[in-house]
Amino acid sequence: MTARTAVRTAVDGRVARVLIDRPEAHNALSPAVLDGLDAALDTALATRCSVLVLRGAGGSLSAGADLPHLRTLLGDAAAVEAYITRIGAVLDRIESAPLVSVAVVTGYALAGGCEILLACDLAVVADEARIGDRHLEYGLLPGGGGSVRLPRALPAPLARRLLYTGEMIDGATAAAWGLASHHAPAAALDAAVDELVDRLARHSPDALAGMKAMFRAGAGSIAPALAAERAALLAHLDSPTVAEGLAAFAGHRPPDFSGDRFLPAEDR
Repeated sequence: MTARTAVRTAVDGRVARVLIDRPEAHNALSPAVLDGLDAALDTALATRCSVLVLRGAGGSLSAGADLPHLRTLLGDAAAVEAYITRIGAVLDRIESAPLVSVAVVTGYALAGGCEILLACDLAVVADEARIGDRHLEYGLLPGGGGSVRLPRALPAPLARRLLYTGEMIDGATAAAWGLASHHAPAAALDAAVDELVDRLARHSPDALAGMKAMFRAGAGSIAPALAAERAALLAHLDSPTVAEGLAAFAGHRPPDFSGDRFLPAEDR
């Protein structure tokens, strides 16, 4: 039996359509998926695509970090750092690539999935989609840019609301807040994606890339903030909170963060 490819890429003219194909794991970012996303970007650039459409199989854009894989790495600081850094590097590459990236969300874009959405230039979401930063639900912190890109995408009170509460909002609300650029009912989502992609692809590739470069230059560099976020996450991964959160995830139970061992070190 041939193993399924973790990421599938199809090129049609100036458009690269990329599918994360791990629905059984909610398209979590395993090393194979990260390799596949890097290869998809290589293909898109080599074929001179000006638009990249990214979606996930089975209803989730991505669950973000592959928590079962991360759990196997705990205790090996170098391996943990390499994995977290790789996730950030792939998302940074999506954000900076000289093409317009479009995230498509039919179901869930939570935690790292939301971070992928934020790294893309545009997002088309179903009204019924569920979007949010859920890291705190399992005692984790963002490591793919969520704490940096959310405050740039949303007014501060709304960014804090998503980061601090871990709540999910629907796609229509995400669009109303400005977190998604386009929205439509689920039945009309593909048509909305096609309309947007057709409009983008008709532009001159060099002018489109130039417009993106101008926008990014005007927005300023976020590299130092992204590096600080990843350093904070790596320090946090050695905490009792993370051990409990990952054990709860593996056991399909709510985590229990009661007890003094979960207090900040200076308060214990």
